[in-house]
Amino acid sequence: MPIFDYRCPECGAEKKDEFVSSWDTVVKCDECEAEMEKIPSRFSPDIFPADGIHLKNVSATGKTFYSKKEMKKYAKDNDLDLGAL
Repeated sequence: MPIFDYRCPECGAEKKDEFVSSWDTVVKCDECEAEMEKIPSRFSPDIFPADGIHLKNVSATGKTFYSKKEMKKYAKDNDLDLGAL
């Protein structure tokens, strides 16, 4: 399952780390029901912040990653598609 961030073009609401069944899944805004748009990743896949990147929906408590390699391994081990890594 891929994970994406979305923004509503109507009201500006955002959804972060949203699991979807496929790349072309339609995601509706919780506020106004408009179709949301994918937004660019919050990070460059080659440059991670010192405090890591926390993805809240990859486990019950979320997970913080400190490198692209760590993120790819976790995705592979847990059968996740984390988008364009």
